[in-house]
Amino acid sequence: MSVTISDIMRLPSLRGAKLVAGLAGINRTISSISVMESVDEEGMGIEFPGYSSHFGQEIMITAFMLSKDNVDMQCSAIRRLHLEGEVGIIVFYVGSILLNIDQRLIDTANELKMPLIIMPERRLELRYGDVICEVMEAILEDRRQNTYFATEVIERISHIEASHRSINGVLSIIRDRVQCSIYLFDELGRNLNTAEWPNGRCLPISDLVAELDIRSTEDSAVEEISLSGKIYYVERETIQSADSKLIMVTVKEKDDLTVDCCKQIKYVLKTYINLWTKDYGQMNTKQLISAIINDEPEKMARIAEILHLDVESLSYAYFFYSRDDDHNFAHLQTAKQIIRDFLPSYKNNFLVDIFDETVVVFANRTRERIDSDLPNLLQELADKGLPYRVITNARAVTTQNVKEAYWLYQSYKKYIPIIFRQKEIITNGEVLFIKRAKSLFDQRQEIPLLDEEMCARFYTEKREKDLTNTLETFLLDADMDLTKTSQLLFVHKNTVKYRIKCIEDILGYKLNRMPESYDLHLAAALNRLNRSF
Repeated sequence: MSVTISDIMRLPSLRGAKLVAGLAGINRTISSISVMESVDEEGMGIEFPGYSSHFGQEIMITAFMLSKDNVDMQCSAIRRLHLEGEVGIIVFYVGSILLNIDQRLIDTANELKMPLIIMPERRLELRYGDVICEVMEAILEDRRQNTYFATEVIERISHIEASHRSINGVLSIIRDRVQCSIYLFDELGRNLNTAEWPNGRCLPISDLVAELDIRSTEDSAVEEISLSGKIYYVERETIQSADSKLIMVTVKEKDDLTVDCCKQIKYVLKTYINLWTKDYGQMNTKQLISAIINDEPEKMARIAEILHLDVESLSYAYFFYSRDDDHNFAHLQTAKQIIRDFLPSYKNNFLVDIFDETVVVFANRTRERIDSDLPNLLQELADKGLPYRVITNARAVTTQNVKEAYWLYQSYKKYIPIIFRQKEIITNGEVLFIKRAKSLFDQRQEIPLLDEEMCARFYTEKREKDLTNTLETFLLDADMDLTKTSQLLFVHKNTVKYRIKCIEDILGYKLNRMPESYDLHLAAALNRLNRSF
């Protein structure tokens, strides 16, 4: 049993509220309730869209105070929340702060099956706190009465997209459900993954485990341990996974930790490991790459030491992915082997493996060899029926850098063929550019490039289509190279020169002049986004 949106609609604090959209999602489970007023990614704390760790199954309260006059931003906020796994929105102060609910907002919520609840209109005396109090009371009472949570959590995990599903995410879901800290160790006592309650608690886990060892405590017994004047309740379980043994330690700072609760946690983790992971807990290159991308520096260092790899020297990261969204694992394995065989000169100085549907490469590349061979490698893949793109990262210095670069690429890769439609080698900086362009597009912001007179001249040119296409290709696909532009457009180089001169005459400046050139790039990107959506 879990609290759903349908359940909370019967609470006294929501009496008179109306469900105006998203009826199809009314039976979604609610894990918590929160408040949102900022509607942009930065204000909402969303670092990597779709891969956030602090959202999920919440219902949001808002008055759209910071976007009350911008319906596009309101719709964009609903889409972001849906992508992060949120289950519904309660809107306060309609008719006062937010003058009305626009039909576009209702259509967006219906499209996403995202329940949109409107509190009684023109009622400034209504308080967020009343709804928050009653919803959380209902959730906590349900948890007190229904102590068996394993099936509910496993079902929730099964609905997470494969690319978003990770052991850290699973631990976070369990942690939030039972409000305790969970630690996973391998059989040599090395910490693999951690989820602490509250987040960032930094418990003295090494001392707690040492005390368990002194007491020779067997599995399935909750021990009360006193350290530095504080009481902790600790339980240890063994999880057998394939050929490896894992140790799970559960810690709570209240005395309601039970063996039954820990058994359920163990059951959920064992189910997740058996169904959705391979070789978890084993020390191999796949686990090493996973530790790097998930920003687990301690785990990375331990695995690298065991495998005798100098990870610090691997300062370049490359993400190869299929242009055709081919997720066939056999094809990924073939691509991995082709890439591995292509790098013989980096023997013992590179790392190649598969993470999700991406072939990840870490390498130590000298300045003389930076990326010069990538076109040949991509051609060899294409010749084998594997059309791939690659994201290059020359700043992969720390696990945090790699994590940011990887999830940035995952969040925006679907826009790469729209904005850089003829490029196969994309830099991390270009992915950041895509993020900027998409943000401007979502907010329907225009780049103030040309005054009205220049715009009229540009768009009344007889060769307007050729000029527009040439400008976009020159800036976005050809790296402002005349020869490459002519090759991509299948026209003579002199033709490109003439078109570029026409464009520069209309603009009144050279296309390579900064900062005007950056604004031109953004305008070209927005133009391509506008034609695609």
